Amino acid sequence: MWNRRQLIAAGAASLAACVGAPAIAQNFPNRAVTMVVPFPAGGITDAVARALATKMGEQLGKPVIVDNRPGGGGQIAAAYVRQQAADGHTLYVGATEMFAINPSLFRNFSYDPLKDFSPVTSLIASPLVLVVPANSSLTSVKELIAQAKSRKDGLNFASQGMGSIGHLLGETFRGKVGGKFNHVAYKGSAPALQDVMGGQVDFMFDPVITTAPLVAGKKLKPLAIAADKRSPQMPEVPTLAELGVSGVNAGVWFGAVVKTGTTAAVVERLNDAIHQAMKDPEVVKRFADQGMQAFPSTPAQFGSFMQSELTKWGPLVKASGASIE
Repeated sequence: MWNRRQLIAAGAASLAACVGAPAIAQNFPNRAVTMVVPFPAGGITDAVARALATKMGEQLGKPVIVDNRPGGGGQIAAAYVRQQAADGHTLYVGATEMFAINPSLFRNFSYDPLKDFSPVTSLIASPLVLVVPANSSLTSVKELIAQAKSRKDGLNFASQGMGSIGHLLGETFRGKVGGKFNHVAYKGSAPALQDVMGGQVDFMFDPVITTAPLVAGKKLKPLAIAADKRSPQMPEVPTLAELGVSGVNAGVWFGAVVKTGTTAAVVERLNDAIHQAMKDPEVVKRFADQGMQAFPSTPAQFGSFMQSELTKWGPLVKASGASIE
């Protein structure tokens, strides 16, 4: 049994904990906040972070700085964030690969997205679209499947890299429709799209974010959206499900996390600041113009979503045979 002094001490500690969390949130941040991005400047993730940084800073009352630390499939950026204090002043802003694909793709991945980080919020999402060269003879998914089955050498499809979301979706598509498809891996979307436009490869699955301007410029032709519903940026393009190919849907998504151990009050403060920034008219317009769909969530919702995505992509990575040292 506890004595009177122990009970008083325990009560004081409990009271301090109750008032401590709001106090921490109220005093947060006390210096600049850093958003660490695992890609070079100029990419999609970098653009998302920079679009939010200024508006977040206005909400938090402190500058928000974007720090690009590319390499290792997100591991370099993640390692840096894990080395910082768990106080909310350093966020890790990553994409589908960093949080759901790479843990299964890399043989020795250095972090666990769910154990090493606490979810703050999802940010934006963009469905993938099946595109072919603008001058391709293919005018429909039906024709594409028919050629994959009739041509001796089949069709070639490009991807952003071995084990990338475009690669895995292409393999899923192959499994659903049959035919012969040859995977050609590139180092990112830009060189892959360049060869699709040039006719060196037959088709590719890539996000609406990057393909929409090329479609508008008559350099690519979209055949189908790999999503549950049509894209606002390409409303005339049917989904694969509409065309009779079900179960082939995926998109790139982006989210923000902090180091595990960050208090719930600070996480909520960051969540609110990001959500307010995402509502800003300038940010809304910028996202819409670039084909990005706002995808805000509570920390708990984002955590559940990451778990479901890990469960989804892990088996697909294994089935594809893709692996990186």
